[in-house]
Amino acid sequence: MLYIIATPIGNMKDITLRAIDMFESIDVLLCEDTRKTGILLKELKIANTPKLLSFYDEVERQKIPQIVEMLKEGLEVGLVTDAGTPLLSDPGWLLVRKCQELGLKYTALPGASATINALVLAGLPMGRFSYLGFLPKKDGERKKILEKYKEVEGSKVVYESPLRTEKLVKEVKEIYGDKVEIRIIREMTKKFEEIKNDWDGDIRGEVVVVFA
Repeated sequence: MLYIIATPIGNMKDITLRAIDMFESIDVLLCEDTRKTGILLKELKIANTPKLLSFYDEVERQKIPQIVEMLKEGLEVGLVTDAGTPLLSDPGWLLVRKCQELGLKYTALPGASATINALVLAGLPMGRFSYLGFLPKKDGERKKILEKYKEVEGSKVVYESPLRTEKLVKEVKEIYGDKVEIRIIREMTKKFEEIKNDWDGDIRGEVVVVFA
């Protein structure tokens, strides 16, 4: 069976008891980065030693047949990303679709999600929201997506590099107008977690931008 396992986005204590139990019994663990997952298992003091298999965007299609064979053999296979919930701007959805096609069992172990956590911290309307993920680096493509969502009700969530946050904020104000409310949320669940209402020239660490 395939288990899609959420991991902490910063604070290690945000791991779930169910995820720890699964790590202790899993046969194979698909990892966005085997080194980071190895560190996670060590910090959690997991006694089990599952086989760690690299599974990132560039190799997802290539490795699906191998994983399908493991599942058919009855192995317990887990899927994690470097942080947060798999499939959300991370590999895995193609594997899930293949499991659906072949009738292979799978389930998800819910946990930390940067998107939901950012929406909660933003203090903006979240009855409806749009997840825009990582926007394209090219100006034209990025602005096209921002324009497309202008008429969509609810908050918008964007994952961004701290180096490009200033540019994103300027574009959002230009496209959405002066009344737009923006929250820049950095280092969620970590020691220096911070919520800012605007760019102030000092944004570092992991960033999520929410605006409405």
